[in-house]
Amino acid sequence: MSRQRQMSSSLQPSSIFCRTQKKLNGRHFNFNPKLNGERLHIGPRGVPPISICVKDMDDKTLLTFGALKDHSAREEILKRHIMDVDGSSYEVACDIFNTISERNMKGYYMVTLPYKIGITSAIFAGVAAFPLVFHLPTIEWFNDWAVTCEIPEARELETALEVSIWSWNWMEPPLGTISFALLCSQYARSQMNNLGVRPYTRWIKHRRGRALAEAFPTYDEKILSAYSETADLQDWQMKWLEKRRNKKRRNE
Repeated sequence: MSRQRQMSSSLQPSSIFCRTQKKLNGRHFNFNPKLNGERLHIGPRGVPPISICVKDMDDKTLLTFGALKDHSAREEILKRHIMDVDGSSYEVACDIFNTISERNMKGYYMVTLPYKIGITSAIFAGVAAFPLVFHLPTIEWFNDWAVTCEIPEARELETALEVSIWSWNWMEPPLGTISFALLCSQYARSQMNNLGVRPYTRWIKHRRGRALAEAFPTYDEKILSAYSETADLQDWQMKWLEKRRNKKRRNE
């Protein structure tokens, strides 16, 4: 129990996630926020990192890493906060934390659907661009279906580069326009971040944090919101670890 001490009453939740710089004792540190949800890798830049278990950290060190938006540190902060509020053991607090974590990930399939559609569309478009520019049979099919451009003589279509010269007549406008639109979108998003305007991802995480605080009113709203803020919208690592544990249990 000495390794998992309850959070000190002198550390107010409102001061946990204050604004701070990523600089400790005049030295910049690198952070690997996820390693089985329990360990941190820290170390000066250019130096092999040191592995530290968040369970072994004292409260002040843990709050420092939590203020630096390290997710595994915020997980441990929430667990100790549960112990402090409920007066429970660390094992019971972990069970309650798992319930909170599951609730935090629940019901966000449709919310993440735009990301999944974007990923699928980008991969499909990137792969399809090559045959639509260099592969003659694909280009002829697309020409008959959407372009109806005059086909050059056979001697002008002997190599893939010669084929691309023909297909580029109609492929250049959409590819150039899409590239410019993406560039403008990235620039607009960077300016939104400079103004503090919440893009879609930050807005979703903020709304999820408020929903989590409303679902568990017993615990501090800021601690729950801070934990939800750094959690992924899709915790693939948690699902992978759960499948691994279940497979190990079946083998036993």
